[in-house]
Amino acid sequence: MTTPRSPSSSSSSSSSSLEEDALGSRRNSDEQDLSLGHLDSESTSVAKHLESANTMFSFIWWIIGFYWVSAGGQELAQESPRIYWLSIVFLGFDVFFVVFCVALACVIGIAVCCCLPCIIAVLYAVADQEGASKEDIEQLTKFKFRKVGDANKHTGEEAQENTEGIMTECGTDSPIEHTLLQEDAECCICLSEYEDGTELRELPCGHHFHCSCVDKWLYINATCPLCKYNILKSSNLDREEV
Repeated sequence: MTTPRSPSSSSSSSSSSLEEDALGSRRNSDEQDLSLGHLDSESTSVAKHLESANTMFSFIWWIIGFYWVSAGGQELAQESPRIYWLSIVFLGFDVFFVVFCVALACVIGIAVCCCLPCIIAVLYAVADQEGASKEDIEQLTKFKFRKVGDANKHTGEEAQENTEGIMTECGTDSPIEHTLLQEDAECCICLSEYEDGTELRELPCGHHFHCSCVDKWLYINATCPLCKYNILKSSNLDREEV
């Protein structure tokens, strides 16, 4: 005698068969996608090879045709003058196009090399970049950098070992001092380390640079080179408070 199957066992077997069918269809679709991608890559590579071969063949054929026209020009002009002059016109057009492209590239290269400052100024004008005035720059805090010698560093503390120098505010009776670590004691504009006695300028955002470097930058663009903070906003707020 055969025992009848329970509904739960039949439902579980049907669900498992459905899951297997779904997995099989997914695998088939994935395999089809892979095969299509492989065919696309092969077709693009074949098209690139054919394009390069066509370019080389056209260039070689142009050289051969130019030689034929220049070597047997009299015979071609007598036997088939129309084809001869048509070939001359096409060759002249090709030579003119090549000369024009080379001359244009040379002119663009010379213009970029010689007129780069003018191009930068025009780009800043088009981008509506506003530079800072001398008064705005002079309002920024100026510091003097002082290196910390090895004798002044305490060997027991890691913070003192990594200290490179101290920034001291200039032109005040109670100057503010900032301690700079070794990785922070360099100008991010010229990428050179701070020397002893170098004058630095600190922006309202807290970033500091060489005075000579950041002043030239701010005359063109009144924003911080690192965080793009606009110093004119802070100067306008200070004037309103006064």
